[in-house]
Amino acid sequence: MQYREFGNTGVKISILGFGAMRLPTKEVEEKTVFDHEEGIKIIRRAYELGVNYFDTAPYYCDGESEIIVGQAIKPFRDKIYLSTKNPIEDESGEHWRERLENSLKKLDTDYIDFYHMWGINWEAYENSINVPNGPMEAALKAKEEGLIRHISFSFHDKAENLLKLIDTGNFETMICQ
Repeated sequence: MQYREFGNTGVKISILGFGAMRLPTKEVEEKTVFDHEEGIKIIRRAYELGVNYFDTAPYYCDGESEIIVGQAIKPFRDKIYLSTKNPIEDESGEHWRERLENSLKKLDTDYIDFYHMWGINWEAYENSINVPNGPMEAALKAKEEGLIRHISFSFHDKAENLLKLIDTGNFETMICQ
């Protein structure tokens, strides 16, 4: 496996990451459910093959992805980099913190390596994120407390606004759709 530096963090992640947006399903009593056991096997096999970056989100797999990923990485949590996201649903830093704590609980971990403000654009940054008592203040506090290691974002906007977000200096990594 090859590894490259991620953002300006100094962290080297595998060039192939594991995205847990779609995990295996199975039929149980004529209903399709997520197959936790198979998902765990696949994630652990990826780790054995050198993948050290695992990405999930609260709403992936009908809310089960973070649970499956958390169970899978338990034996090697300190050897990988975990990424998840926080949907910016309002301008409240308190609500942002509640969503962070929920992800930590579902992932059964004490910290998240790369915590993304999910699917943001410049307007959201100005009006809902970088506001008094808002998500950016909450993120900086959570980082100071060690709950997250790197403040990140995933992006949905025009290219010129991507550069503006980078230039704020508030983010260490990003992923683009």
